[in-house]
Amino acid sequence: MTFLVQTLLVRQHKVLLGRWHTGAFKGRVTGLLGSAPGASPEVAATRICRPHLGPVEAQRLRRRGIFQFEEQDEKHESAVALGAQYQEYQLVYRVYDNENVEVVATDDYEPIGWFGQGEIPFDQMPEDDAVWYERVLFKDHRLRGTFSFQGTSLVKHTLEQVSAEEGLCESLNQNVEDLLLLHNPDCSKSRALKEALDGSRSTYTERLYLEEPLTLSELEIILARLKADDASFTARALSRDQHLSVAW
Repeated sequence: MTFLVQTLLVRQHKVLLGRWHTGAFKGRVTGLLGSAPGASPEVAATRICRPHLGPVEAQRLRRRGIFQFEEQDEKHESAVALGAQYQEYQLVYRVYDNENVEVVATDDYEPIGWFGQGEIPFDQMPEDDAVWYERVLFKDHRLRGTFSFQGTSLVKHTLEQVSAEEGLCESLNQNVEDLLLLHNPDCSKSRALKEALDGSRSTYTERLYLEEPLTLSELEIILARLKADDASFTARALSRDQHLSVAW
């Protein structure tokens, strides 16, 4: 199955959109969309954005949608290019007010501008975008859904809002009874926690978080589950802390 990643670049409550000159979405308008086989959605997004924006910080990408697509017309150009079924991740990247962002056009994709609420040209975009774009961009919803197309026409869809505690990261969606140990073997407290889990014969998954850092979306889920009072402060603390060890 093909996996696509769309990065929605947001600056001052406006999203960057562009028009495709080639490929499965030729003539239509989307965010920065593409694929990077074998990569995580965050890594894929950095690769897709690089020709247009230069380096993009993966740690600032937020997962806000996971959608399954079906093209019922197997002869349609999108089905030929992407397959009759494909999956698409929606990531939001918020540009700081003091950042100078220059967007570069390529032969394939030409940025056409920044669009706020009520300004997005849905009549030039894939029909599913009108269903979910504004919920993700302006309400910060996390969404999971399915969309079935007959050619360019959306014929049916399902859409559900996902809680902040559940999130959209498969790595943190283990069974409630399972434990995830975020471990630093160089930290005495972390080693002590691991020894306690081993001593109690608990079953857990170990993640060496210094080698496999937490993404921003994973931090959001952890903070929601811990019900932190000051999420922004705690996120910065967690991202800096070299002695973090969490199990739940």
